Amino acid sequence: MIRLIAALSPLFIAFSALAEEVKDAPPPAQTDVVGIAIFFILFIGLCVGFFGYMWWRSKHGKEE
Repeated sequence: MIRLIAALSPLFIAFSALAEEVKDAPPPAQTDVVGIAIFFILFIGLCVGFFGYMWWRSKHGKEE
């Protein structure tokens, strides 16, 4: 892992030197509520699913 990080560090430094400057983008005129709603539904669903899975595994005694 250390060798991988050491090998990729110069590459990331070179890419950051070649990156363009970030320009201030104007704020969006309106917010897409459907996209935000889908994100929150997926996020909460995945959190509930994860904790449900952990509860199910601990209930059946399959601790790792």
